[in-house]
Amino acid sequence: MEKIFENENMNEVNNQNENVNPTVQDEMELANTGASPVNYFKPMSIPGGASKAQPAPLPTSGKAKDNGSEKPATSEKSGVKAKKAKAAVEKDYKPIYTDQKKKELDFVSSIAKDAIQLTIEDSDIPTVPFGDHNCLIDLTAAYKNGINLLTPEVNRKHGKDKDRTGESIRMYGAQRHLLVITKSMADAASIKVARFSSDKRTGDMKDNDLVLIDGNGRVEYLLNLEEQDMPVFWATFIEPDASGYYNPSKAMEIINTNRLMWKTPDMVQKRLLEEGDNAPEGFLLLHQLLKNGYMYQAACMTCTLASDRIKQKEVNTGDATKIFEYLESAKKIHSALVEKFGEGDDKTLKTKEFPKEVSTLWHRLMDKFKEEEKATELFIKFIHGFKDTKVSEVLKAENDKNGMKKDDKRKKILNEQFNQFIGREDIELD
Repeated sequence: MEKIFENENMNEVNNQNENVNPTVQDEMELANTGASPVNYFKPMSIPGGASKAQPAPLPTSGKAKDNGSEKPATSEKSGVKAKKAKAAVEKDYKPIYTDQKKKELDFVSSIAKDAIQLTIEDSDIPTVPFGDHNCLIDLTAAYKNGINLLTPEVNRKHGKDKDRTGESIRMYGAQRHLLVITKSMADAASIKVARFSSDKRTGDMKDNDLVLIDGNGRVEYLLNLEEQDMPVFWATFIEPDASGYYNPSKAMEIINTNRLMWKTPDMVQKRLLEEGDNAPEGFLLLHQLLKNGYMYQAACMTCTLASDRIKQKEVNTGDATKIFEYLESAKKIHSALVEKFGEGDDKTLKTKEFPKEVSTLWHRLMDKFKEEEKATELFIKFIHGFKDTKVSEVLKAENDKNGMKKDDKRKKILNEQFNQFIGREDIELD
């Protein structure tokens, strides 16, 4: 009987050989040829008194136990794989938050759940169910019904891709949902919001207005159109994280901050999103200057009175009190410079060379007096005394045929005026 069951099951085992460990497979083939006396199958009891063949333990090269039986040797490599697989299954994907952060997110999440439900019930906002606790929103219809579409104040710039994307959507339709939160959710998460620059509406913003977390460039384009020409845009609310919290700031950071594509200036936005209302004033000023068209290096030097930009690592994790050590002086000097030179198309203050020279000259006064307040007071006096004719020369400077660049001309004028000033003030500098 044992031999019969062995033969009946051998074909089944042979068919499974492709999935068997190669060493085991070789040993089984050897058994099938009769070269090995090992019986690979032994009967097991089944209901009714019959027997069914089952695999017997395979022979190994390992040492036998005291009872004489042999067990397969365990591969060290397969053991490592098993541990890794177990670790992957057991991995906890819940974000780690401090107790204070959990408290903040509890509040945000409570507001979010109520806001989503109110949106679903709002007759001015057409929605359809989307999952258990979300909905699809017809943004275009909602806008036509008086709901404002808003943008976070801290948001990356959109270039020509905005127009290309918008034109494609008008031609082929919007193939991707946008992501939104309500203004009430933004307020709870300390995200400051504003109207899009292309929005023709004015007036107050309401709690049930919708704030774009992803898709700002597309909505910017949308709002340039007449209402009858607007294509249909659909949006959903952000989803909670693995701990069940709604975290709008983190959602926006993840979506909008791609380190492979973004440069250091865009990391300023990441820092502001992470710190919300606690964001350092220096980074807020830096972000505002960037929005006003300042080149990154120029904006950094304007905010810090340093001779170089703020590096990416400093933007991400640097100590703001050290980075913006001279912030108060920087703000006063910048205000005086804007009053004297403006922020026009000449871009005198917005490109790096002029602000860099300003920082250098201010530091010369600092080295002399060793007092920030004294150095700043004198430098502002110097700016206010800048002759109007020389201001005009600075603003109208152009590259000439002799190879002198306009930035070099501006620096030359600035230094000439500074040397005249310290002469009048009877200040000797190194």
